[in-house]
Amino acid sequence: MKRITLLLAGFLALVGTANAQNETFPLMFSQYGMNGTSAYIGRAGAIGALGGDITAAQYNPAGLGMYRSSEFTFSLGGDFTGTKANFDGLKAKDNRPSFNYGNTGFVMDFDNGAKNWKHIQFSFAINRLTNFTNKTKIVRNNLNSSFINDNVLNNITSLEDDFIASGVVDTVYDESSDTYLISSVYENGEFNQIKSIKESGYLNEISMSLSGNYRNVLYLGATLGIPFGSYTRTTSFSEERFVGGISTGYYNYNTEQDLSLAGVNFKFGAIVKPIDWIRIGAAIHTPTYYSTTDDYYADVQYNSYSGGWYPTYEYGMQSPWRFMGNLAFVLGNNKSPISGTISVDYEYADYSLMSFSMDDDIYTETSLNNSIENVFEAASNLRIGGELKLDRLYIRAGYAYFGNPYKEEINNAAWNYLTCGIGYKGNSCFFDLAYAHGSTSSDYYMYADDSYNSVSLKTSKNLIQATLGFRF
Repeated sequence: MKRITLLLAGFLALVGTANAQNETFPLMFSQYGMNGTSAYIGRAGAIGALGGDITAAQYNPAGLGMYRSSEFTFSLGGDFTGTKANFDGLKAKDNRPSFNYGNTGFVMDFDNGAKNWKHIQFSFAINRLTNFTNKTKIVRNNLNSSFINDNVLNNITSLEDDFIASGVVDTVYDESSDTYLISSVYENGEFNQIKSIKESGYLNEISMSLSGNYRNVLYLGATLGIPFGSYTRTTSFSEERFVGGISTGYYNYNTEQDLSLAGVNFKFGAIVKPIDWIRIGAAIHTPTYYSTTDDYYADVQYNSYSGGWYPTYEYGMQSPWRFMGNLAFVLGNNKSPISGTISVDYEYADYSLMSFSMDDDIYTETSLNNSIENVFEAASNLRIGGELKLDRLYIRAGYAYFGNPYKEEINNAAWNYLTCGIGYKGNSCFFDLAYAHGSTSSDYYMYADDSYNSVSLKTSKNLIQATLGFRF
């Protein structure tokens, strides 16, 4: 039996809300997936030194300086994401297809006839950076220790706790110590667990960019980015107890977390073309400064129902700086019946520099930021892409590696992408189609103090994207 001191119910609400945050929140909004126009996806995102695509505003805005005419584009498609879980040979899988928005935007090109600054461009776009839709199911059987024993009993701070109110945890008042003794039938026995995780949401960015072309040798660009998005994570956890192989009952623990946020960042880039067939680029992204609204819900269902929404919590988050280097080789030109490009992009970001800002809760802010420093480290991303032009037909393929942001001894969450695409360009319009397959493997822990029972997760993402564009 364990002891607790009777505390004010309001204190539980405060603690419950603060504990809803964790160090992975900034990471979700600091990593960008494989999304955008179909031409961008088909080349695995390796457009940093090539430009000529509106998605360049998100990576190296100097690439917008390659435009020689104005353009409007619209992209959409389908995202098919699924996860397979494996715990000690016990497997479960689930998936959740969804509609995928890619981008909408225009580039206005101004030919000012100047000797030096030949072209100036202004662009406005709304691009999707990340799609969070996913569904995961995890099954674990024949456990010797329960969620109640490992995680709940040591964290109960009030008699108003939902596990007490629902009857999962029992209390007895001890007059000699003026405290309550807590215990649960779920402290002993064998246990089967099942958990369902549903995720949905997106991260879009409004971009306003200005770029220019100096003598067809130097290209410069800058972007004001205003990212905005939402994320919903719904979990349903059920634990069944067995004694002598006979079930004695089960309870359900459900949670929901709703995040909505908006932020601001700046991107600066340059591309140099020393000779016609080589392009060298570089870009720097400032951190994104997010303002976040966080709503959290939890309930427990056993002998009775107990739970509800916690007070809305507001705080800030910051993503890391990003540094990019780009290289491209161009064979032929737009007038050549057969031509092509090969391009490589390198990106560096130190995820240990992510942070929370909580003006009214300095304790939680410090704790979370310390956790970020202990969990994350710098990572490198690599994109390699190629394009073959056959008159008006374009064939594309690429590979992308998104490095592991976690310290190696903690987890491995690197992503690998293989992409391909095809496109057709007419005199005033174009159509592109692309496919991307991404995969990652990582370890998952059902709850704190459960590091000895990790679950192996394998997540795959299949994205099909179409882009329609008009030149004028």
